[in-house]
Order: sequence, then structure tokens, then C-alpha cells
Amino acid sequence: MFKRKKADTMMDRSDDEVELGSVTTGNASRMLKPQCRQWKSVRSWRLVLGLWVAWVALIHYYEHTVVVRAMKKCQWNKWEQWENPVGAHHVALFADPQIMDNHSYPGRPAIVNYFTRVILDHYLARNWKYVQGYLEPQTSVFLGDLFDGGRYWDDKYWFNEYQRFNRIFPRKPGTTTITNVAGNHDIGFGDTVVKNSLLRFSAFFGETSDYFHIGNHTFVVLDTISLSDSADPHISEKPRDFLEKFGEVDPSYPRIMLSHVPLWRDVTKQTCGSRRESSNLFPVMKGDQYQTVITEEISNDVLDTIKPILLFSGDDHDYCHIKHEYTPKDGSGTKLANEYTVKSCAMNMGISKPAIQLLSLYNPQSEMGIGLTGQTYSTEMCYMPDPYKPLTMYIIAAIFCLIILIKTSFFPKRYIRSKYQNFAGKIKKVDETLPMPVSISDAQLEDKKLKASLQSSEEQSKFAVFFQKVGSLAALVLATFFYYYCVI
Repeated sequence: MFKRKKADTMMDRSDDEVELGSVTTGNASRMLKPQCRQWKSVRSWRLVLGLWVAWVALIHYYEHTVVVRAMKKCQWNKWEQWENPVGAHHVALFADPQIMDNHSYPGRPAIVNYFTRVILDHYLARNWKYVQGYLEPQTSVFLGDLFDGGRYWDDKYWFNEYQRFNRIFPRKPGTTTITNVAGNHDIGFGDTVVKNSLLRFSAFFGETSDYFHIGNHTFVVLDTISLSDSADPHISEKPRDFLEKFGEVDPSYPRIMLSHVPLWRDVTKQTCGSRRESSNLFPVMKGDQYQTVITEEISNDVLDTIKPILLFSGDDHDYCHIKHEYTPKDGSGTKLANEYTVKSCAMNMGISKPAIQLLSLYNPQSEMGIGLTGQTYSTEMCYMPDPYKPLTMYIIAAIFCLIILIKTSFFPKRYIRSKYQNFAGKIKKVDETLPMPVSISDAQLEDKKLKASLQSSEEQSKFAVFFQKVGSLAALVLATFFYYYCVI
């Protein structure tokens, strides 16, 4: 009887242990689902935040570090060699920004044009800010083609673009900005100059033919475009009158001429040099509302009257350096003038390396007003940051992030397998401490149901998790771009 009672007691204990084992296994299985889901949720946010941090580093590198590096390469003391550099006057010349308008790329979807305009404006505005902040020129000069279609716009649209131009290129207090060099995209060219556009440009940017004394040099802005108009004397009258009266200007300062369109040259003899991107000869041609060089007759007349030692022009978008040898009619002897056609500072002007031209002026005067040095200027091309590499890297980074998010959303097992196995190993240890049940069919059935439930739930949540990750990362990246494009 004692043995039977003991056996009954052991049977009862065994039944209790079987029940306990079943309950423990079921509870452990039920614990698996929320803990795995919680772990995957935390890991998803860690992944998104990690990718965003990588984006911040990438954007900061190309929107700040690379730009600063480009500015440091252009520092004045790296190429100017004056006896007293502190006394030098620094000038930065910007050619053909030609800010994009709604009609620059007809046929493109409006959304494409919008983002294109944002990118182009940002490139110009960012470089302008860093030039003003790091190189700190006392004078900045624009060499025409401020707008792309300014000659065609009505007054309302033009004024909105004028305000946009000033937002892209805000004037820095304490410095001088010369913007009255008119380009053919601003007013037209020659016989097809749009009179209203010319008057409007002059009203907002200043007379298109004028002169300034800067850094003990005389800067001469000449409207060679209107001067080339042979059809309407009212158009060409002002620049002709300016040339006639310019002979009365004090000639004691060296003269530097600014013109949008380059002067005439013999392209077979006057080649542009090795720093030009294009391997072709400088183009000499004309078409609707443009002409690549001023006529030989007008060019000779301009050189004879102004007698510049240096000329800066734009229009061509590529670099060109030639020398003009001329003999003025006043019998002062043969003179030499260097002309630099400045590269476009914009990224959409058909060149791979936009640039500006830097000019250092050093002309100290004696008490008698006589210059104490021979060479009074030094000039150097300053390359702007590569405009296309950042875009390429951003696209590559976006593709890389998309691949990572697809893998973690639609193929998560390979990423959470180790954690899952560790957690399952703990469950197994708990199960092993309990006695084996008499029948495990109920436990197996419950595990199968749970696995099926987990698998179904996982399949349903894959797309939701993926779009949640993509949306979160996209929002963070766009906020970062907004900060670099619009805030700083």
C-alpha cells in the first residue's frame, strides 16, 4: 500500500510536471513573438539613424569640406607676389551665371525643371557665399548674361527674377559689386537689341557704359553689344557718346576694360592656351541674338580709344587668354593688352569645370600721383567645386540605402538569425530543466500554430516596415538637404 501511494504520488507529480512543462513551453513560445518584434523595431530605427548619420557626413563633405578646400587652393597669397600684399585690392570676376528660368529647358516636365532650378541656384549661391566668406574680394564683377531669357520676359516676370538673382548673389556690406555689364541673354545683340530690355536692365543694374576708379585702376564697362547695333542709332548712341567723351578721363591710372562679348581676334594666330577645356579653336560666328566676337572695326576703335592694359570678357563660357597688339592713333606707340575670357561660374553652361577669375591689383602711388611699380595686376583662374560628382555620389548613396532597406525589410532572417537563435537557445535550456511530458502532441501543435502565425504576420508587415524605413530616412535626408540648401 505504501508502494502504491508512493507510485500515485509520483504519478501526480509527473502529471504536474507535464502540465508545468507544457505551460512553460507555451509561455516561452508566446514570449518569442513580442520580444523578436520589439528587437526588430529597435534595430530598424538604429539602421535608419545609422544611414542618416552617413548621409549627414556625405552631404557635409560635399557641401562644405570640398568647397572650403577649393577656396583654399585659390587663396591670394598662393599666387600673387607683391612687395606689400596688404595694399593689394582683390577682385573676383563672375561670368555668365545665366540663372535658369521656366523656359530654359522647354519640353521638360515642370517637376524636373523645378528641381533642376533648385540645384543650379544652390550651386551658384553656395559658391558665391564661400568666395565672399573665404576669399573676401573687395570688388565683385559680373560679366553679363545674368539671366537666361531676360531679353524676352515681361516686366512682372523679370522683376521676380531680378529679386531671385539678388537672393542668389546677396551683396556683402563694405564691398563693391559691379553688375552693369549687359549680356546678349539680358538685352539681345546688335541690330536685334530689345530696347525695352536694355532700358530695364540699365534702370536696375546701372548704365551699361560707365567707368570706376578701383584699386588705383580705372575699370571701364563698355556696352559693346549696343555699340554693334547698326539698325537703330538710338541704341548705339549712348556707347558711342561714352567712347567720345572717355578721352577726357584722367589717364594716370591703368585701364581695365569689361565687356560681355570678346573682341575680335585671328583665331589661327591668337590661340587660347592650354587651360581651355575645348580643344577646338575659339569660335567666330553669329546667329539669332548672339555673336561670339565684336567686329574687327569696333574692336580696333575700342582699343584705340580706351587703351586698356587688360580686358575681361565672358559669353563663350570657356577660358581663353590672348594678347592684343595695337597702335593708337595718338602716336603713343605700340601697346599690348591681355584679354581673358572668363569661364562660366554656372554648372549648366556646357563645361565640366566652372570657374571664376581672380584679379589682384597693386598700384601704390607716390606723393606726386605716380605709380611706383611696373606690373600693377596679377590674375589667376579659380576653379569652383566639381558640380557633378556630388550628384553622382548622392545617387549612389540613395541606391545603396535602398538596397540595404530592401534586404532588411524583405529578407530579415539573415540579419536577425543570430539574435533569434540566442533567444531560442535560452528557451531550450528552460525546457531541458523540466521533465519530458508523456505526450507532446499538444505542444507541437501549439508551436506549429505559433510559427504559422509569426510567418503570416511577418509577411504582412514586410511592406509596411519597408515603407516606414524609406519614409523615415527620406524625411531625415531631405531635412538635411534643406538645412544645407536653405538655412546655412
